[in-house]
Amino acid sequence: MKYKIAICDDEKNVCSRLEELIYKFFKDRSERCEVEVWYDSYSLCRQIGEYNPDILFLDIELPNNNGVYVGKFIRNTLQNDLMNIVYISHKTSYALELFQIHPYDFLVKPVDAQTLFTTLSNILRLEEIQNKKFRYTFNKVSYSVPYGKIVYFASKNKTVFIHRQDGEVLSYYGKLRDILDDLPSQFVCIGKSYVINTKYLSTWKSDSVVLEDGTILGIAQSRRSDFKKAILNYKSEEAI
Repeated sequence: MKYKIAICDDEKNVCSRLEELIYKFFKDRSERCEVEVWYDSYSLCRQIGEYNPDILFLDIELPNNNGVYVGKFIRNTLQNDLMNIVYISHKTSYALELFQIHPYDFLVKPVDAQTLFTTLSNILRLEEIQNKKFRYTFNKVSYSVPYGKIVYFASKNKTVFIHRQDGEVLSYYGKLRDILDDLPSQFVCIGKSYVINTKYLSTWKSDSVVLEDGTILGIAQSRRSDFKKAILNYKSEEAI
């Protein structure tokens, strides 16, 4: 999985230092991340819904619309309760209204490396404990689906379809190849148009699979070897 991190602070030196430390943290863990930086609340609010980061480091004392406004915009307007918001400030105390935004943490500038690493470690540990979600954007609105409820992904005409366990089918504009590297190991690509969740695999043959909901899908010849390896690895992990 590649974690998406956002930073918004009008002090460019603060942004640069945070970005440097965040990349170091993930490199030391042998995990992937990408970091996007904003220097004003206006640009952030216009683009944050589409970027949809896992973690947002947000300055409270932003000019014009401050960090409190941005937090309420994310929670109330975008209706995004999943994003981990970490406020940063030169002040040692903060307003009671921040509690309405349910931030994950509050860090005092200058943020030292160990404090930042501890916060990131705690967030990632909670993310692993909680039911991870697949996140996507449709018509500039962010949505999420628990990976555990996705039976398979399908694509057609530049549209990705998400088939849920309950029979609901969701969709957004995109390509399957853009999400393959970020999916948990239980998801296996069986062709350019299908990625299945092996959790819902009922039976399979050399050239096809049958999912628990009765769906039958073919396995592309070029994918058959990788499919067999993935199934063996997944069954081994289940047995641990």
